[in-house]
Amino acid sequence: MADRKNDHIRICQTQNVESNAELFAKMNFVPEALPELHFSEINTKQEFFGQTFDLPILITAMTGGVEKGQEINETLALAAEKFNIPMGLGSQKMMIKEPKFKKLFDIRKTAPKLFIIGNLGAVSLNYGISLEDIQRLVDDLELNAFALHLNALQECIQPEGERNFANLLQKIEIIAKTLPVPLLIKEVGSGLSPSTFQKLVNAGVSGIDVGGKGGTSWGYIEGLRANKEGERLGDLFRNWGLPTDESLIACAKVKKDFQYNVPLVATGGMRNGLHVAKAVAVGATMVGVGLPLFRAAVSPLKGETPLESVERELSFFKKSLSITMFCSGAKMLSDLSSRIVRESL
Repeated sequence: MADRKNDHIRICQTQNVESNAELFAKMNFVPEALPELHFSEINTKQEFFGQTFDLPILITAMTGGVEKGQEINETLALAAEKFNIPMGLGSQKMMIKEPKFKKLFDIRKTAPKLFIIGNLGAVSLNYGISLEDIQRLVDDLELNAFALHLNALQECIQPEGERNFANLLQKIEIIAKTLPVPLLIKEVGSGLSPSTFQKLVNAGVSGIDVGGKGGTSWGYIEGLRANKEGERLGDLFRNWGLPTDESLIACAKVKKDFQYNVPLVATGGMRNGLHVAKAVAVGATMVGVGLPLFRAAVSPLKGETPLESVERELSFFKKSLSITMFCSGAKMLSDLSSRIVRESL
């Protein structure tokens, strides 16, 4: 398992691992030449899982379980705490199997005020992981929320993949109704259909990350780790799924039609504040950012520390979001929906 985690870090650092999707290409904000605002009035604060964050940005789960992953997570944690945004950890399955790995995931001492989201593959519930295991993670790592990720494509191509996804919804429902912290369900790059979104909401989950096509392709990454057949499969399914914008819009419509009170997170290909603004305008509460921050942490510019590099990238997201809001006359995030023009997808 440690070898797999190190492979993921190496591949994400050195290769093009993104799927192809021109996100939000048919959406534009109406420019406001006379904003009647001072730039300092722009308010990017957002409510999520009962807390107020300074940006509608979530550092999505990327790595953990190995020493390099620990270094990356500690850097990201310090930056997330400074910018007052939540952060997700990579899968803690290793820690369940071997408690000695706790130190590789424990970032609470590094960032005592950080909102931390734990993470496991939902499929692990069919391979011996229990509610008690998840509760132990929440307690041991002092987690504020927990995520179960859905990664059917990745598991199919991964050489060590777990492929029994039968009867998971029922197990998710039990966890959602029992776990004392919010439960987030997240796709990891293939997007979420409206029907699956509705099933998950009815199961009682606290929030849903559509995790669409357009960002990191974990199926492709697993293909690069596999044999020749696995490599062909990873390449074949590199662009599998719903783009993030399409999945988000479709799920947001169901949310509105049925008046569901669950936050939507848009992850997959979010590369700047303009993307963040568009996602929020069409229904996202938060926007997950992964690969740009990971690469900032592992490949800082000459003369920069990894932390300075991540802070620079987050500053870019913040400033480009604020400029988008200012130049479209949106003082608050809730104003963005009335400033966007959408063509039919």
